[in-house]
Amino acid sequence: MKKDIKLVAIDLDGTLLNEDKEIAKGNKEIIQKLHEKGLKIVLATGRPFNGFWWIRQELGLEGWEDYSICNTGAFVRRNADGKVLVDNALDETDYEKITSYLVDEDLQIVVFTKDILYNNAEEVNEGFLTDQNVMKMPRQKFETFDDIQEKVARVNFMGKEDELDKFYEANKDRLEDEYMTMRNETYSLEVLKKSSGKGNSLKALCEHLNIDLSDVIYFGDGANDAEALKIAGIGVAMENASDEAKEVADEVTKKNDEAGVAHFLKELLD
Repeated sequence: MKKDIKLVAIDLDGTLLNEDKEIAKGNKEIIQKLHEKGLKIVLATGRPFNGFWWIRQELGLEGWEDYSICNTGAFVRRNADGKVLVDNALDETDYEKITSYLVDEDLQIVVFTKDILYNNAEEVNEGFLTDQNVMKMPRQKFETFDDIQEKVARVNFMGKEDELDKFYEANKDRLEDEYMTMRNETYSLEVLKKSSGKGNSLKALCEHLNIDLSDVIYFGDGANDAEALKIAGIGVAMENASDEAKEVADEVTKKNDEAGVAHFLKELLD
């Protein structure tokens, strides 16, 4: 193994997972082998912690020294018990400010937590259903912010692409003055603490583990991976990645459906 590689961080959707949302053939074997040899394997995703529990389980990443970057870097959690290592939670003041921007657009507000997707709509829209089906998480309603017992990772505006485009154009400057926004899907706009982001959380995790960023490989495909791809010692974009991801990556590997993660790691590491 290349002696200076100590941590491999991997995005899920469009990267580790194929288009059927399963671990691409070949990826599982090499990840398990590297993990057994003591290499840190970190999953870095926009999903909440319990929106990918079965993936951690299948890969055997459930130890006390295993960690995940969740909710686009809103949290870093220990895989064994979900304990928060890096906390970028939104509070009630944030929630009230963010949701106040929605006036008459036909969009729904969704609050993401560790275990629940909160959505008060009587009939949820297609964007919400898409995310819910991918993450296999329950929906609950709430009356006040105090009813949400878990830490809030992010607030999402969800709906049709044209409505979301119009809303984002009208509110982009105000939102981004105080928060981080991320548009990784056409049907969803994420709003998070400015201190969130996969790149920021990767830095914080490496500091905790006393690992230099130059000793990190990061795999990703989307806009929310760009900063992490840029700061990692080796940033690897998938062939199917967005232009934004490819522009900042050091290398480009095969598509997610072709187990590009495994392909790159086999070539780089003994």
